Amino acid sequence: MNRMRRKLLIAVAVFVLAGGYLAYSGARSSLAYYLTVSELHDRVGTVRDSDIRLGGKVAAAGVQWDQVRGSLQFIVTDGTHTVPVRYRGVVPDAFKPGADVVVEGRYDGATFAAERLFAKCPSKFEAKAGERAPSPPARPANVEEP
Repeated sequence: MNRMRRKLLIAVAVFVLAGGYLAYSGARSSLAYYLTVSELHDRVGTVRDSDIRLGGKVAAAGVQWDQVRGSLQFIVTDGTHTVPVRYRGVVPDAFKPGADVVVEGRYDGATFAAERLFAKCPSKFEAKAGERAPSPPARPANVEEP
């Protein structure tokens, strides 16, 4: 193998490895994994004062929203444990008691200080508990299949 081909092969290998590393690190940082409230309680010693995502439902009681200051305090629960959350910022329209939420921020061992708040929108197309999902409409008899 001559010297020029060897240099070209090394350059291509470096670019492929660099691209692979960038793709891996980008995908790793954007994973949507979050802790449940019970997992947070179990790992409180290891996650205290670190950036984490927490997911759960907004408890029916305990929502305090000061629209003048733009501050919101609420409780997130998974049905077993609860965590009080403080948030300052824009509140999503879908936020309400009983809504599924994901908050990003830091937990100091007592209160979760959220920097971001995401509320899951309820789907109009999901069947309610105990109901069957509606069947798709029947195809008219005079329409041919593609």
